[in-house]
Amino acid sequence: MEKCNVKGCGGCDLLHLPYEETVKNKYNYVSKLFNEKKFNTKIEKIIPAKNHYQYRNKMIIAFQTQNGKIVHGFFQENSHRVMPMDKCLMHTDIQNNIASYIKEIMIKLRLRPYDEDRKTGLIRYALIKHGFKSGEIMVVIITATEVFPGRSDFVKMLRAKFPEITTIIQNINPRRTSIVLGEKERVLYGKGYITEFLEEFKFKISSKSFFQVNPEQTVNLYNTVLEFADLKGKEVVLDAYSGVGTIGMFLSNKAKHIISVESNKQAVNAAITNARDNNIKNISFVCDDATNYIINLADAKEKLDVLVLDPPRSGSTPEFLNAALTLKPEKIIYVSCEPTTLVRDLGLLTKQYNISRVILVDMFCWVEHVETVVLLTGI
Repeated sequence: MEKCNVKGCGGCDLLHLPYEETVKNKYNYVSKLFNEKKFNTKIEKIIPAKNHYQYRNKMIIAFQTQNGKIVHGFFQENSHRVMPMDKCLMHTDIQNNIASYIKEIMIKLRLRPYDEDRKTGLIRYALIKHGFKSGEIMVVIITATEVFPGRSDFVKMLRAKFPEITTIIQNINPRRTSIVLGEKERVLYGKGYITEFLEEFKFKISSKSFFQVNPEQTVNLYNTVLEFADLKGKEVVLDAYSGVGTIGMFLSNKAKHIISVESNKQAVNAAITNARDNNIKNISFVCDDATNYIINLADAKEKLDVLVLDPPRSGSTPEFLNAALTLKPEKIIYVSCEPTTLVRDLGLLTKQYNISRVILVDMFCWVEHVETVVLLTGI
């Protein structure tokens, strides 16, 4: 068991335990929630991660001046103070090395971290995305202003040290906000995106694209959905809260047609591009609120064979779930990153459906979060 030298970031709250114990604790926690709701289905298993460390493909580092020196790291839990860091065990060596070198470049070029209170300085964050399969790396420098003195030297120094970097982007975020990325950005080097693979599927990832942070376990998660769906090639599948369309694409080879619904326009545009790049013809994308879309579908008395939903941590809505009950698909597959809202929503769905299978996937090693996949079939 490795030891972390970063104190107080609050990221890996289970790092003091053996990994096997963290997995067991997550299994027991979700089982307890299911038992309290009197769901009679036993959770089959939890799929542990093979790689417990260096599994995160995305790193967000903040910069700050402390005692006259530039430091980089993560924010201390419940504060705006950056905890100085040399290495994060959850990120790859090259991500850690790039983050450290960006700080060195800032010192050499006299680029100061942005101070929110004084409204001085330039550099706010660095976002580093690493394509594990492709080997491509994106570095996004988030600045408080569009003016970026020495940006040409910045790019040259970074590329000279790390030729693995395939694209560098400046993102401008002048707002006083905890949101990392601003609206405006410009490509300083490369294509402005990286490519990554999940099994045979290829995805373009931009600075703002959502992509699961643990690609190895993402494949296990999506294959669990595919197993639960047990498609025969004749089904119409609704993939709700679909993001950039990854689940729908995984199911596309086995289904007649996939409808992917997502409210974020940029995510929908990325999904359309991803489907085209993978030559997937039997999937359509709708930019709409998932609740609004499924209510209209139910009102129109449309036929649906399988419903897959992967809502945010807050869960789905009663209106969405009631519309699902009206549509009466043969199967509902609920993918959840928050067990408490999951069991709340299952309480409504189990009025007309049985919980047939439940499998957990440990996507986030050393933290309390866990992914749950639930198969519901008609009573």
